[in-house]
Amino acid sequence: MHFGVAVLTGKPSRESALRIPPCRPQKLNRVMQTLEEENKRVLKKQRHCVAQIDRKLDELLTQVENTKKKLEERQQELCRKKNRHLATSSAGEGEEGGPDSSNNEETQASAPTASGGDEAPSDNAEAPCKNEDAEAKDDDVAVEEQDNETEFIVRDFIRRYSKQIDKNLCTDITKVCRMNELDQKLVCRLVAEYLYQDGQIEAADAMCKEAGLDLPPTFRDCFIELHQILKAIKERDMQPALDWARKHRKELGRLDIDIEFELIRLKYVDILQSSPDMMDAVNFANKELPYFHQTHAEEVGVLMSCVLYKGKLEESPYKKLFNDTRWDEIHDAVIRACCCLRRVPYRSYLETCLSAGVSALPAMRKLMSVMDSKLADWDSMEELPVEIPIAKELRFHNVFSCPVSKEESTPENPPILLKCGHVICHSCVKRFSYNMTRRFKCPTCPVEQTESETRQLFF
Repeated sequence: MHFGVAVLTGKPSRESALRIPPCRPQKLNRVMQTLEEENKRVLKKQRHCVAQIDRKLDELLTQVENTKKKLEERQQELCRKKNRHLATSSAGEGEEGGPDSSNNEETQASAPTASGGDEAPSDNAEAPCKNEDAEAKDDDVAVEEQDNETEFIVRDFIRRYSKQIDKNLCTDITKVCRMNELDQKLVCRLVAEYLYQDGQIEAADAMCKEAGLDLPPTFRDCFIELHQILKAIKERDMQPALDWARKHRKELGRLDIDIEFELIRLKYVDILQSSPDMMDAVNFANKELPYFHQTHAEEVGVLMSCVLYKGKLEESPYKKLFNDTRWDEIHDAVIRACCCLRRVPYRSYLETCLSAGVSALPAMRKLMSVMDSKLADWDSMEELPVEIPIAKELRFHNVFSCPVSKEESTPENPPILLKCGHVICHSCVKRFSYNMTRRFKCPTCPVEQTESETRQLFF
């Protein structure tokens, strides 16, 4: 739960902000405290469940990796045995069909018939061949046993962990999701915008044509230009990005975006690290950095100090400038700058919806199981009874909490702006004014007003 005080004018004291009217029953306080404690308990339990699921998944992934390594080692061992077996069999065939065997046949044909005492050496020559055949058969049996053992290990692993995977991973989300009818045109628009932002321009154009969408041409042009710049950055070419930043220097300056300086800094660092001559970086700095002396004097000084550590930059105090992630960082910075300039979202709406839904899915599934056990109706609820944990970057709506009743605003109980500038909920205004029949005093300051002098706030 998020509690906050919305104050537009004045600085209320802590005592006056928390003043409770004498007509308020004490029972309501106890109920509110009980609800707050119950909410904290449920949130704590949810976090504990999420942590347990994360640990289980980590253990499963570790065991999967270990089993994979064992299987790879066994597979390599089997391959080595098969190769040795093939080499042995090919060597035996070569000895049988080689030139030595033909010479032996010719000598046997030309020689007179030997006596019974001369047949013993031939029997001795056939004995090694029989031994080799027996060894080859034994190797085949061993390879087959190894294959059976590997198959048994895989089946045993699947049998042991498939139940745990099904238990910890939500495979069926139909119960958690509400089957609301979606506007097909809006869905197609979400997909088309995602394709544009992902750089799939031709697919997005085809989507717009098939669905009859009318996206603004500036939206398409923005991402065509952006992905041309990003393609050049992937090839370590920053000139298109620099040209774009210089072209929109005034607009970016009004938005307080320093993408031009970040690009020049990266190019200077790249020249200093890759060029064998230190003067190449110095000449580039003398040409490009004077424009930023007034706005980035300290950072320019740091860049010029890097020249002193040429040859040992990774051991210098400025080694953070030369890390391997600098190209990824400038990639994201260019995307943010271009989207901010064109007033389009940095992340597509489709990606945002998916991320928020995935992060909320474990808590929603747990809530659904609890509600099923209590026979509660899921579809009839307008508001969830507990808070769903979602990352901060996925929160886009302000929440007003009344400083008097500690309740969050709802459509039925909206925030009301008083004459003095303080804000309380509508139920408190109704209670203080005795059902809108008389003047009342602000609970934070001594200003008096009537209900007609108040206004509803919309966030």
